[in-house]
Amino acid sequence: MLKIKESIGLALRSISNIHRTGNKKDIFLFATARGGSTWMMEILASQPGIKFFDEPVNIRRPNVQRTGVFREWLDLMPDGRRGEDILQFFLDLQKNRYGFLNPAPFRRNYRPITNRNVFKLHALEHMINELKDRCHGQVVFLLRHPIPTTLSRYEFPRLDRFLLSCYHRSEYLDDHQVNEAWNLYCKGSKLQRGILSWCFENFIPLRHSDQKDWLVLTYEELLLNPEKLCQTIATSLDLPRVDLMLRAVNTPAANIKMSKQDTFAILNERDEQIRRRNLVTKWKLKVTENEEQSCFDILSLFGLDTYQFQRAIAHDRYLHYPDTVKLLSA
Repeated sequence: MLKIKESIGLALRSISNIHRTGNKKDIFLFATARGGSTWMMEILASQPGIKFFDEPVNIRRPNVQRTGVFREWLDLMPDGRRGEDILQFFLDLQKNRYGFLNPAPFRRNYRPITNRNVFKLHALEHMINELKDRCHGQVVFLLRHPIPTTLSRYEFPRLDRFLLSCYHRSEYLDDHQVNEAWNLYCKGSKLQRGILSWCFENFIPLRHSDQKDWLVLTYEELLLNPEKLCQTIATSLDLPRVDLMLRAVNTPAANIKMSKQDTFAILNERDEQIRRRNLVTKWKLKVTENEEQSCFDILSLFGLDTYQFQRAIAHDRYLHYPDTVKLLSA
């Protein structure tokens, strides 16, 4: 009975949308799982004419499995050598050839008629520029502090694949880094393994994040400085309704049920600035100073200073507005 209901649901998705490509570039949103990507996707999808694809390469999802294109995580890694298949898959998505991957009717921001796509992705970090160029898209790269991101995750499904990757070892890592990474994987805490996964998922994009045609955003700045940052997003991506974006900023993401009880308590705070600051810093109550330091030792292993010890927001070079730091400490 469950499979019958699932099939009916996917069939309804297939006929629920008419998509005609417009004159604006599709948006490829890259982020780490539990890094605010659903919230960011919904902010972008608040705009007229936009259709969103929520993790169209997440092989754990039945609708993705139904495509038959990707069967295992290796298919999405550089070692899988599936680059042309991946590019063709997204070109097909743009032509609405996998209708059962459309948003479910009645989900927030669902629209029956659309002309622009947003793809939310937690993989394919090695193909960001290829996807952008071949699919005539724009890149949004969303960062969130690695500790709260890790604390919000239950598993790190690609971590072993990263460690086994010949591509990463030959192109980016030396023997010392590989040995230390394996030691953390085998003997480290769940927090340390999560930080290790965050580094693998972000260190290649971070090498290219200064590209002028990427829009690099941080979860923390979007929380603290939404009015200014939404205007930046609207201008960069040619989005017409900043008012709808700001409304979406203040609406919890559809996956809020995955959050923990302390998040719900903060969301009930009436003072907006206090609520925003607490959402950015609440993770500090969950780790000791030694644990925090051990996390940043792992970032140092990868040569990353994107976030720094005892600082809740990203390095200044990843912020769009200098007053964001003041908003955190106000």
